[in-house]
Amino acid sequence: MDQIIISSDVELTLKKISKKLYDDEYFAFVEDAENYVQKLREFFLLIPKQKARKTLNKKFGTFYCRYKYNHKTTWYIGFDMEDDIYLIKFVTNNHSANYPKFV
Repeated sequence: MDQIIISSDVELTLKKISKKLYDDEYFAFVEDAENYVQKLREFFLLIPKQKARKTLNKKFGTFYCRYKYNHKTTWYIGFDMEDDIYLIKFVTNNHSANYPKFV
């Protein structure tokens, strides 16, 4: 059975994403921003079934997969894997400054 481990850096990033989405008024309610991030977390569980691609920079993880949230935003999840254990090391989207260095 696949095991998904989320690094503490990614946990912190997810909290920051939720806060930023609310603060920047992408969502009118905190709960909506948190639900958005929760959908991203739920996608993490599907990573073993996704097409894994090599990252350009190993500090983001050896592999990444894409989660297309809507027609404007695609999330990129960097991870390492060994056997059936997946360590989520990085998360960014196509609007981020890190995006060009990642894929």
